[in-house]
Amino acid sequence: MVLAACGSDRGASREVFRLAEVQQWTLIVTPYVVAEVERNVAGLRLGSGEVWVKLRLCLMLRDDVLTLDRLAVFPVSKDRPVLFSALALADVLLTRDTGDFSRLLGRSFFGLHVLTPGEFLLRERAAGRLKAPQD
Repeated sequence: MVLAACGSDRGASREVFRLAEVQQWTLIVTPYVVAEVERNVAGLRLGSGEVWVKLRLCLMLRDDVLTLDRLAVFPVSKDRPVLFSALALADVLLTRDTGDFSRLLGRSFFGLHVLTPGEFLLRERAAGRLKAPQD
Protein backbone atom coordinates (compact mmCIF):
# COMPACT_ATOMS: atom_id res chain seq x y z
CA MET A 1 0.00 0.00 0.00
CA VAL A 2 2.79 2.45 0.87
CA LEU A 3 4.52 1.90 -2.45
CA ALA A 4 1.27 2.41 -4.36
CA ALA A 5 0.69 5.67 -2.47
CA CYS A 6 4.16 6.84 -3.51
CA GLY A 7 3.52 6.04 -7.15
CA SER A 8 0.13 7.68 -7.60
CA ASP A 9 -1.58 10.73 -6.14
CA ARG A 10 -4.93 9.10 -6.87
CA GLY A 11 -6.41 5.88 -5.67
CA ALA A 12 -7.26 4.27 -2.39
CA SER A 13 -3.69 3.94 -1.12
CA ARG A 14 -3.09 7.68 -1.22
CA GLU A 15 -6.60 8.30 0.10
CA VAL A 16 -5.77 6.30 3.23
CA PHE A 17 -2.83 8.64 3.84
CA ARG A 18 -4.97 11.69 3.12
CA LEU A 19 -7.68 10.60 5.57
CA ALA A 20 -5.44 9.18 8.31
CA GLU A 21 -5.19 12.30 10.47
CA VAL A 22 -8.87 13.25 10.47
CA GLN A 23 -9.88 9.61 10.98
CA GLN A 24 -7.29 9.21 13.74
CA TRP A 25 -5.80 6.18 12.05
CA THR A 26 -2.23 5.28 12.98
CA LEU A 27 -0.36 4.08 9.91
CA ILE A 28 2.33 1.65 11.02
CA VAL A 29 5.37 0.39 9.12
CA THR A 30 8.31 -1.72 10.12
CA PRO A 31 11.93 -1.61 8.94
CA TYR A 32 11.14 -4.51 6.59
CA VAL A 33 8.43 -2.46 4.84
CA VAL A 34 10.61 0.67 4.75
CA ALA A 35 13.40 -1.31 3.08
CA GLU A 36 10.94 -2.73 0.51
CA VAL A 37 9.67 0.75 -0.34
CA GLU A 38 13.16 2.23 -0.59
CA ARG A 39 14.30 -0.65 -2.81
CA ASN A 40 11.36 -0.21 -5.21
CA VAL A 41 10.37 3.46 -5.19
CA ALA A 42 12.96 4.41 -7.82
CA GLY A 43 11.14 2.17 -10.32
CA LEU A 44 7.96 4.24 -10.04
CA ARG A 45 7.09 7.45 -11.86
CA LEU A 46 9.31 10.52 -11.60
CA GLY A 47 8.95 12.26 -8.24
CA SER A 48 7.92 9.16 -6.31
CA GLY A 49 11.05 9.37 -4.16
CA GLU A 50 10.10 12.86 -3.00
CA VAL A 51 6.56 11.66 -2.27
CA TRP A 52 8.01 8.81 -0.19
CA VAL A 53 9.98 11.31 1.92
CA LYS A 54 6.73 13.19 2.68
CA LEU A 55 4.58 10.10 3.28
CA ARG A 56 7.24 8.59 5.55
CA LEU A 57 6.52 11.41 8.02
CA CYS A 58 2.94 10.11 8.36
CA LEU A 59 4.04 6.63 9.40
CA MET A 60 4.81 5.22 12.82
CA LEU A 61 7.89 3.01 12.69
CA ARG A 62 7.66 -0.10 14.88
CA ASP A 63 9.98 -3.11 15.14
CA ASP A 64 9.51 -6.11 12.86
CA VAL A 65 7.83 -9.14 14.41
CA LEU A 66 9.39 -12.31 13.03
CA THR A 67 7.78 -15.08 15.08
CA LEU A 68 4.32 -15.94 16.39
CA ASP A 69 3.15 -17.64 19.52
CA ARG A 70 0.64 -19.68 17.49
CA LEU A 71 0.72 -22.08 14.58
CA ALA A 72 0.61 -20.41 11.18
CA VAL A 73 0.61 -22.65 8.13
CA PHE A 74 0.87 -21.00 4.74
CA PRO A 75 3.32 -21.09 1.83
CA VAL A 76 6.77 -19.66 2.43
CA SER A 77 6.59 -16.00 1.65
CA LYS A 78 9.10 -13.21 1.61
CA ASP A 79 6.38 -11.04 3.17
CA ARG A 80 5.84 -13.19 6.25
CA PRO A 81 7.35 -10.39 8.43
CA VAL A 82 4.66 -8.04 7.10
CA LEU A 83 1.88 -10.42 8.15
CA PHE A 84 3.37 -11.27 11.54
CA SER A 85 4.11 -7.61 12.34
CA ALA A 86 0.61 -6.54 11.35
CA LEU A 87 -0.88 -9.28 13.52
CA ALA A 88 1.14 -8.09 16.51
CA LEU A 89 0.77 -4.34 15.96
CA ALA A 90 -2.39 -3.49 13.99
CA ASP A 91 -6.10 -4.08 13.55
CA VAL A 92 -5.94 -4.24 9.76
CA LEU A 93 -3.26 -5.11 7.21
CA LEU A 94 -3.67 -2.98 4.10
CA THR A 95 -1.91 -4.42 1.08
CA ARG A 96 -2.01 -4.26 -2.69
CA ASP A 97 0.15 -7.40 -2.91
CA THR A 98 -2.36 -9.76 -4.50
CA GLY A 99 0.37 -12.34 -5.09
CA ASP A 100 1.71 -13.09 -1.63
CA PHE A 101 -1.52 -12.25 0.18
CA SER A 102 -4.10 -13.59 -2.29
CA ARG A 103 -5.31 -16.36 0.05
CA LEU A 104 -5.84 -13.87 2.88
CA LEU A 105 -7.32 -10.84 1.09
CA GLY A 106 -10.80 -10.09 2.29
CA ARG A 107 -10.40 -12.53 5.17
CA SER A 108 -8.87 -12.43 8.60
CA PHE A 109 -5.76 -14.07 10.01
CA PHE A 110 -6.18 -14.75 13.74
CA GLY A 111 -8.53 -11.75 13.87
CA LEU A 112 -6.36 -9.45 11.73
CA HIS A 113 -8.35 -8.21 8.73
CA VAL A 114 -6.34 -8.33 5.48
CA LEU A 115 -7.77 -5.87 2.97
CA THR A 116 -6.81 -3.82 -0.03
CA PRO A 117 -6.92 -0.08 0.65
CA GLY A 118 -10.05 0.16 -1.51
CA GLU A 119 -11.81 -2.59 0.42
CA PHE A 120 -10.86 -0.90 3.68
CA LEU A 121 -12.27 2.48 2.60
CA LEU A 122 -15.49 0.87 1.36
CA ARG A 123 -15.86 -0.98 4.65
CA GLU A 124 -15.31 2.21 6.66
CA ARG A 125 -17.80 4.13 4.49
CA ALA A 126 -20.44 1.38 4.76
CA ALA A 127 -20.03 1.38 8.55
CA GLY A 128 -20.47 5.17 8.66
CA ARG A 129 -17.01 5.71 10.12
CA LEU A 130 -15.56 8.07 7.50
CA LYS A 131 -15.45 11.67 8.68
CA ALA A 132 -15.44 14.56 6.23
CA PRO A 133 -11.93 15.98 5.63
CA GLN A 134 -11.25 19.45 7.01
CA ASP A 135 -10.08 21.02 3.72
